[in-house]
Amino acid sequence: MKQSNDRFTGTLILPSLVVGAAWIASLVGAFHIDPFVYAIASSIYCFDLIDLLFRVYRRRNSRRKAQARAVTSIVVHEGSAGPAIARLPLQPYALIFSVHNLEREIDRFIEVTRPYQDRTWIVDDCSTDNTALRLRNAGWRCLELSTNVKKPAAIKQLLERLPREIHTVLVLDPDSFITAERHAPWAQLEECVRDFQASGAAGMCPRVQVVGDSLIEQLQTLEYALSFCLGRQSMGDLTTTSGLAMYRRDALQWALARHSLSVYAEDLENTVLLLGKGETIYYDDRLIIETEGKRTLQGLFSQRVGWSFGLLKVFLERRREIWRAAMRRPAGFYQYMIYLGGISVAALPLKVAGGVVLILSLANGIDELLGVHLIPDTAFTNPLLFTLVYIQYLLLVSVAALLALPRNLALRCLWRAPFYLFYIAAQLVPMTVGYLNWLSYVLLGRRLYADHYDATLERRST
Repeated sequence: MKQSNDRFTGTLILPSLVVGAAWIASLVGAFHIDPFVYAIASSIYCFDLIDLLFRVYRRRNSRRKAQARAVTSIVVHEGSAGPAIARLPLQPYALIFSVHNLEREIDRFIEVTRPYQDRTWIVDDCSTDNTALRLRNAGWRCLELSTNVKKPAAIKQLLERLPREIHTVLVLDPDSFITAERHAPWAQLEECVRDFQASGAAGMCPRVQVVGDSLIEQLQTLEYALSFCLGRQSMGDLTTTSGLAMYRRDALQWALARHSLSVYAEDLENTVLLLGKGETIYYDDRLIIETEGKRTLQGLFSQRVGWSFGLLKVFLERRREIWRAAMRRPAGFYQYMIYLGGISVAALPLKVAGGVVLILSLANGIDELLGVHLIPDTAFTNPLLFTLVYIQYLLLVSVAALLALPRNLALRCLWRAPFYLFYIAAQLVPMTVGYLNWLSYVLLGRRLYADHYDATLERRST
């Protein structure tokens, strides 16, 4: 174990020295940088630094609460032979899926969900292929809908058909699967379900992990890892769920009865409805669900446009529920007002301006390196701006990964850190398009860019 720790420490010494030396060198050059321009250029870094500091502080308290939560499912019985420890009885639970035109991937779906078949219920959302027929022939329970209503409405209809005794549901997508030991795949899941049922919470967010070998997929792996292992773990019992989440059945039915049934940010809408009611939602990293990332830039762009459209839509339409959730605790106020409303929405113009300055700075640096001298030297094109912000952001992401992620995952993610500023800065484009889509839709009745999400249900609720 000591040798492993030494190897782990050794892998950090050289990168830390190199980054530290480059950072000091950049700080020396920073005396020639206009402070106002630097403040704009470093806006992405500064907002993420503030977020990191807050979440690292909050994460300690959340871990202690998670340990206490696991104890609530244990019952101590006193007997003649002394105290005996037992788990609370497990109430019935179900894994539920909404699928559409799954025939091409149906063999893989059946393979990864086979261990949970007796607990699985599926709703076929009006597939135009043989999805429902093949699932039924393979022995799966499958409710077939006659019209395509999209995931929230399909899940709502499926919940109405489940056996009444089912207490807990785990909502999954057909391209996701639970990571577990092969000899007992249900053991970890049932431990998490039992603790969830004992907690009385309305929802539980598992750790969602992106799988894939390409650079774009592995950057999503790092993004998701930080979002869940640091972001959601820091929020205690006011956590935001994901599209893959566990719910108390009656709580999810209550939320979907009041839901817009739009696919845009449907998980955030569930969250604010439940938290606004006074319910609790927590994060449990023992349950790991792997899912496929976007493999192309076009797919990633479309996804992030839809995410941003949905964030602004839910934030404005559900502002009362968001305000009630935010006022429950300081952590909730930070997450739902400062982070979502401030950093993610209101601060976008400043971050876009910072991204433009960084592009100009990088371009001028390349221009000087090549000796072309096409770009004029101004305060906004100073090459030191990009150098300083890049090194600071590289250090920030590396520290965040080492502090927040499991050791093996952190070491695998570190090599992606040099690309991460480019990845985050590039997302400012689809975020801007998503917000403009919402504004255009409200004012003109149509969107500027057609993402891959369906807008018909969202149109009814706007």
